[in-house]
Amino acid sequence: MDIMLNVPETRVFAWKKHRYSSIEYLLLSTLFLSILAVIFWMVYWDLLKLADFKKLVSAQSFPWLHFIVFVVMIVSNFAIHKFNRSARLYIDDSGVRLKLPPDSGLATLSFLERELLWSELKDATYMASFKIIQLRPNYAARPFSIRVQDWQLQNTNGNLTGGDAESDVMKVFRELGIFEKFPKNSRLEASDFDLMKHPATKKVLLGMAGLVVYGFLDAMLQHEGYAFFNLEYCLPHIISGSSVTLILVYCLLKARSRDFIPSGIIGVLAVMGGIAFGIASYVAGIRINQLAGGPLLEATYHRDASCENLLPEDTSLPVVEYTHMTKDYWCSRSVDEVLVVKVRKGLFGLYQFDLREHTQAIQGYRQKS
Repeated sequence: MDIMLNVPETRVFAWKKHRYSSIEYLLLSTLFLSILAVIFWMVYWDLLKLADFKKLVSAQSFPWLHFIVFVVMIVSNFAIHKFNRSARLYIDDSGVRLKLPPDSGLATLSFLERELLWSELKDATYMASFKIIQLRPNYAARPFSIRVQDWQLQNTNGNLTGGDAESDVMKVFRELGIFEKFPKNSRLEASDFDLMKHPATKKVLLGMAGLVVYGFLDAMLQHEGYAFFNLEYCLPHIISGSSVTLILVYCLLKARSRDFIPSGIIGVLAVMGGIAFGIASYVAGIRINQLAGGPLLEATYHRDASCENLLPEDTSLPVVEYTHMTKDYWCSRSVDEVLVVKVRKGLFGLYQFDLREHTQAIQGYRQKS
C-alpha cells in the first residue's frame, strides 16, 4: 500500500525521563507504606521468622520454577528499561525503527531492536486512554507498541506542535496518514475505553470500590467468623453475587443503547461487580448474624487426638476446625482439658465463633517458642 510522503526526512526521538505527578507519588507512597505495614504486622505477631523462610525454601514443594520466572521477569524489565533509555526511535516515510545508536555500549541488548515497514503494516491503533500507539504487522510477530509520552525529539527543546512530547510522535503519524490509511484493531476497542468517563461504568466502579472498602473495614473490625467455609455457608453469597452479575449485565446493556460500551467491558465489569458483592455479602452476613442472631454462648470443647480440631461436648454444636499450623499449640494442651469456646447460632441455623482468646493464646505460645 502506497502512502504519500508527507514527511520526507527522518524524525529521531530519544527517551524522555518520566516525572511522576503528585498523584502518582501519592499512589506509590501508599503502596510502599502498605507493604511496610503488612511486614510490621507480621513481625509484631511473630509470623515472619527467618527460620520459617529457610524451612520454606528448603522444602521440596517450594515453587522454584515460579520463583526463577519471577526473577527473570524483574531482570528482563530492568534490561528493557535500560535499552529504551539508550535507544532511538526513527520514523520516516518508509517505516518505524527502534535501534541503539552506533556508539552505544549496550550491544548485548541489540536483540531488542525493532523495525517495521509501512508496507508490512496490517493495522494501526492509537489507544488514547493509555497514550499508546500499537502497530501490528501482517506477519506473525508481536505488535510494535509506542508509548508516545516517553519520547521527545532528539537535540531539541521544542516540538512539532508547540504542545507536549506526545504531540511530537502523533504529529509525524498524522502527517504520514497512518491512522487514516490503516484500520484500527477492533480487539483493542475495550482496552481504549475510559471506564470513568461513561456514566454507567463509572457508577459500577464506584459501587465496587464502596463494596471493597466496606468488606475490608468490617472484616477488620469483626471478632466473629462463620463456623465453616463450605458450600452451605457460602451458597447464599454465591447466589447473591451471581444475581448481581446478571442485574449488572442487564443494566449495562440498557445503558449501551444510549452510549456505547464494549461487550468485553460489560462482561468483565459485571463479573467483578458480582464477585465484590458476594464477598461483601459474606462479611455482612457475619455482621447480621451478630446483630440479629442468637446470643453469644460459652460452650465446652476438647481438642481431638490430631491436635487440629476442637470437639464440642454438646454434639449439636459445630466442630472448631484448625490447621496443622496450630498443631504444636493444641498438642501442648491435654485431651481432657476443658476449653471454652464462644458460639453463636445465627439466622437459618448458621453458626459462628468468637475465637479471639484462643487466637491470642496461640500467638503468645508462638512468641515464647
